[in-house]
Amino acid sequence: MSRHMAHLLMLIAALIWGTTFIAQTTGMETIGPFGFTGARYLIGALAVLPFAVYECRKCSLVKEMQKDNLLLLQALGLGVMMFGGISLQQTALQYTLVANAAFLTTLYVPAVPLLIWLINRSVITRQIWLALGLCIGGSWLLSGSTSLLSQWGDFLVTIGALFWAGHIVLIGLVTKKIKAPFQLAFLQSILCVVFATPPTLLIETPLWTDFLPVLPELVYAGLFSVGIAYTLQLVAQGYASTTIAAFILSLESVFAAISGWLFLSQTLTISAITGCVMIFVAILIADVLPPQWLKFWQKRSVT
Repeated sequence: MSRHMAHLLMLIAALIWGTTFIAQTTGMETIGPFGFTGARYLIGALAVLPFAVYECRKCSLVKEMQKDNLLLLQALGLGVMMFGGISLQQTALQYTLVANAAFLTTLYVPAVPLLIWLINRSVITRQIWLALGLCIGGSWLLSGSTSLLSQWGDFLVTIGALFWAGHIVLIGLVTKKIKAPFQLAFLQSILCVVFATPPTLLIETPLWTDFLPVLPELVYAGLFSVGIAYTLQLVAQGYASTTIAAFILSLESVFAAISGWLFLSQTLTISAITGCVMIFVAILIADVLPPQWLKFWQKRSVT
């Protein structure tokens, strides 16, 4: 697969994820966040299962894990990171706007190079530090609400962004070692179902009939977001750098903000819009602009 095709597939995934924020918000009218999460990932796992079975004939993920214990831990880590990110995000959508949740989720972009530094001890450039500063300031403006619940929701999404960063970094490591994206997509989806089941049954205690009114949202979030988009990410990220992947996938925030405005009539204050712009600029600085631009700007500032 070419690099440009990989970028296109990740762009499609970002589009799907951005519009899925609407389904995540309206899908909690009769069920809780954990019930919605478990149901959508079950649908996604069933959608990808036939492809995983067919793929297993050529390359078995189980056999690869038997040969490499570290791969087994990394695959389990993908499920943990995904469940942490999605459960915090899903819960936060009860207290915050779609645009807030989407833009704060993109804090995983500057978090990715930090995690890579912890693993490889590579040097963090001034460019990344500047991006981190802008992200922190932008997130503060974005969550500057007088409502405690709204601030709590923004806090949950921000913590969830760290899980998404870990998920992206792990995918970058795993996809370089295996060629079984469908089996890996099925595994991480099933793990999310397993993790979501206890809090659903013990805390939310929904009835089967409670899932029926939000079935369209569950099908969209499960089939498209989990079954298709996450599989596209697993397929494409093996052909792109981790930081570039983080930038492209972060465009889900743009699609989510537009979707919230079109379908839910949600608006942003001037302060919140400023925060969104700061976060987006931080993404551009961290992953798009070449490092030389910072030295050029410093020279101009001195003169």
